[in-house]
Amino acid sequence: MNPNPSPSTSKSSQSTLGTAAAISSLGKAQNYKKLLALVLDWTDKEPFLTQILFKLMMEEKTTPKAGQEEVWMENLVRSRVLHNWEQNPRLKPLWSIRDRLLKSKDKKRSLQLLKFYKQVFQEEGVFANTGSEQKELRLLGLIAKQQGKLKVHNKIYEIIFSEEWVDQAIEILENDLEPNEEDYLRIFTQLERKLFGSQVDIIRQIEQGNDHQEVTQPLYEVLRDVTANVGELVGSDRTSIFLLNEEKTELWSLVAEDESGHFLDIHVRMGEGITGLVAKNKQVIHIPDHVYEDPRSQLVKEFDKKYNYHTQNILAFPILNDEQEVIAVVQLLNKLKKRQQDIEGFTHLDLERLAKCVLPIRRILETCQSCYESIKKAQATAALRQATRSLDQVNLDTQMILERVMNAAKKLLNADRSTLWLVDEQEGDLWTEIPGDGKIRCPIGTGFVGQVAQSRQAMIIPYDLYDDPNAENAKKTDEHTHYRTCSLLCMPVLSPSGKLLGVTQLVNKRKAGATGEYDKSLFPAVPDFFKASFDKNDRHSMQIFNERVGAILQFAKTHEKLKESAKLEPQTAVLQTLNLFSTALDNEVEQRYDTVYTLIKQLSRSLKRQLKAEFCHIFMLSLDQQELWLFYREAQTELVKTVTLTAQQGIASKVLTAKEAKKSNKAGQIRDQLVRAGLSSKQVGQLKSVLLFPLLDSSGNAVALIRLLNKIDYPDGFTAEDVDFLKEKSQDVLPILQGFQSFYSSL
Repeated sequence: MNPNPSPSTSKSSQSTLGTAAAISSLGKAQNYKKLLALVLDWTDKEPFLTQILFKLMMEEKTTPKAGQEEVWMENLVRSRVLHNWEQNPRLKPLWSIRDRLLKSKDKKRSLQLLKFYKQVFQEEGVFANTGSEQKELRLLGLIAKQQGKLKVHNKIYEIIFSEEWVDQAIEILENDLEPNEEDYLRIFTQLERKLFGSQVDIIRQIEQGNDHQEVTQPLYEVLRDVTANVGELVGSDRTSIFLLNEEKTELWSLVAEDESGHFLDIHVRMGEGITGLVAKNKQVIHIPDHVYEDPRSQLVKEFDKKYNYHTQNILAFPILNDEQEVIAVVQLLNKLKKRQQDIEGFTHLDLERLAKCVLPIRRILETCQSCYESIKKAQATAALRQATRSLDQVNLDTQMILERVMNAAKKLLNADRSTLWLVDEQEGDLWTEIPGDGKIRCPIGTGFVGQVAQSRQAMIIPYDLYDDPNAENAKKTDEHTHYRTCSLLCMPVLSPSGKLLGVTQLVNKRKAGATGEYDKSLFPAVPDFFKASFDKNDRHSMQIFNERVGAILQFAKTHEKLKESAKLEPQTAVLQTLNLFSTALDNEVEQRYDTVYTLIKQLSRSLKRQLKAEFCHIFMLSLDQQELWLFYREAQTELVKTVTLTAQQGIASKVLTAKEAKKSNKAGQIRDQLVRAGLSSKQVGQLKSVLLFPLLDSSGNAVALIRLLNKIDYPDGFTAEDVDFLKEKSQDVLPILQGFQSFYSSL
């Protein structure tokens, strides 16, 4: 019994109790509570059946003796309900269930419902999900959800709609329902239209940053529907459609489902197993019986063992485009026999039916493939934007850049490991820092990384890397580390001027959605989530990423050289560093704005944290002392923009003229732009305290103005100690802001 009944169940329970009380008051039973429990045991609280049983009990002339209630109730149910339910008008709701399953105009749909009901009837632990069959059967009341799994609603349904009854119904419908190719052609045309309509929604969801499963759901649903209809057309128990990737090295399928209702992520290499051989040779493979005895069936046996299935016969055939190139492979498992005398396996008639529908199927699959690749590119672009924004926030320490690059690149392309190798100009080789292993080196020209450094050409090594003739060095390293290298993407990192700075190496592409860490104790076995390859979309994304990394690395190297020389005035060093970075970025104004914004943002965060303020903003003052600039990043375009205020009016004029800090505990009442600029209306409404601090150079000229808002945990606002702290800190901050002032004034 359900421990948390729904409102409708609660009402039916109250009605049941009322009826039971009525029985007791009529003196029809000595133990109405016992009878109530027996009724609910038969009906499992199904309202109609529960009421019927109580009415039948009240009509019954005999009453059960103490201890005989169970036998009495079973006799009542069998004689008054189960024995004559198809002739009893009082049991019309049972007729409705029967007619929906047997007499519907859509016999194909009825057959789907019956087969799903039979699965629930036979198997324990069928998981509840949003499938259309279970939705309809639950609305009929025939099945119910209990602790996340499905079951037949009650004992009465189990007896009336028994497995024998279902088998007979299925046989009748299957004999009446022969595949009609014209119907399926209409279905495939409708699915094609649905897919075209879904593409707009898919792009919208990508732009909104929705996760991979949500974005690709419409695509998977179309693939699932196509797959299901192909299976029904020829009468197969399981059907999978494998699409060929752009590199024509691997087939993938995301349309089969496991017992919990989730998509299975299956990848097969070209030429591997039955599916791979069909794609490679462009020929049909039909094994009518004893599949496991066929030497090509090794992968079939592995998948069957993994997903608890048994393949008896198989038909796999290629889908070719106009150029006679393979775009997909359809795999049909276990031909369903309508009659005992039917032959084993699939027939020529099945292939003829498929041939009549192959053109719309092909168009759908070509669109699915194109759409899937577009999704990958769009998501890579979104991930790239996030990754490079992370790099913008890094400080100028090369070790920190190494760590950030490794993590960002690994996330960007769903790799298991990521390494950035840097060129050592003095030693003439490459080096990197590996957590736990320290600094390791690689000669240029040796191994995959060394070859990329020498040729400056990207290199993709697909799964399985051990099959590559140049993998000996990787195998030796793996033996030492007990890590299994399966695929690689290596690409050079060049400065804006074309100088080699390093090589990025991504190791082991992980299957989409795969989780878990590599277990070294299993070496050299390959985990399933490593059976994937990098492709040209990954290479394209990494190329853009590496260009960004090259500019940042060049900037970092220049900055470190300037630090080591220590011969320049601080503000001059900052200005020259910014100018060098600007040159490295091809003098793009957007990039130069971005540079100033990022560094000022870092400085603002530090001051905000140290002074315990909710907000900290730094307004730069123009060299002519006429304007204040506040940098911000626009949310929609992510471009850096400026808010410009006059320095000759309002509070700004007073602070800069007095050359002294000003603070107030009534910031919300101040309507001056210097207090409110750059804030949303909601943030303005929550203003409490403000501190304005002018930064002055040695001549007493203002360089910038620091604005702090809302002192945290101090109800009286900012203090004199905060002002003293800023005065001490200004000696460190001033040279940096002077460099920014000169740099920005030159833009």
